[in-house]
Amino acid sequence: MDNTTLVAKRRTLLGTKHTRRLRQTGQLPAVIYGHGEAPETIALDRHEVEVALLHHSRVLGLNIEGSPKQYLIKAVQYDHLGTNPMHLDLMRVRADERVQVSVEVELKGVPKGAHEGGVLMQLVNDLQIECSIIHIPDVIRGVVSDLGIDESLSVKDLDLPEGVTVLSDANERVAVVRPPTAAAESTEEEELPEGGAEASGSEPEVIGRKKEDGQEGGG
Repeated sequence: MDNTTLVAKRRTLLGTKHTRRLRQTGQLPAVIYGHGEAPETIALDRHEVEVALLHHSRVLGLNIEGSPKQYLIKAVQYDHLGTNPMHLDLMRVRADERVQVSVEVELKGVPKGAHEGGVLMQLVNDLQIECSIIHIPDVIRGVVSDLGIDESLSVKDLDLPEGVTVLSDANERVAVVRPPTAAAESTEEEELPEGGAEASGSEPEVIGRKKEDGQEGGG
């Protein structure tokens, strides 16, 4: 877990107009909730937040008027392009408090089945876990070096850090090595016939990151 500490300023001017001006100065609005206390509205340096998110930080250490504490990142609202953060929701937590978060799965190694023409396919990209905030990992790793063709890596085979509990089914497959023929057929099924969407008789499905609708958040 990255122990990033950022300086935060309290916000007293709220609303869409003031929030827009705040973003124009390179700051990012955020709200702190939790533990039965009143919500706090704060402003953070946008670049520092972007760096923390780039490093998969799940917890931010904030120094608010000389009082440093750690907060769990509960939600990040992005712009219409899905690239720039526009607002943060943060949760008050204790160092010994167990929380549930989603963590990226990273596969390590080259499967031995790949040397026989097999193709590694990752079936699960993120896992829901439970742990204390001081034990939140950046990623959860799974070693696939020993996988042959038609062999798979399950949740129970993952390398879990200390104090981390996975909430998914232990037998759920995370990755599998497909035979070369099966992998090729799977790819061909995803391709549209000649003539594009019109030839298929339907509109192609567009898969991407969901953007926020309506007005800007974080007022």
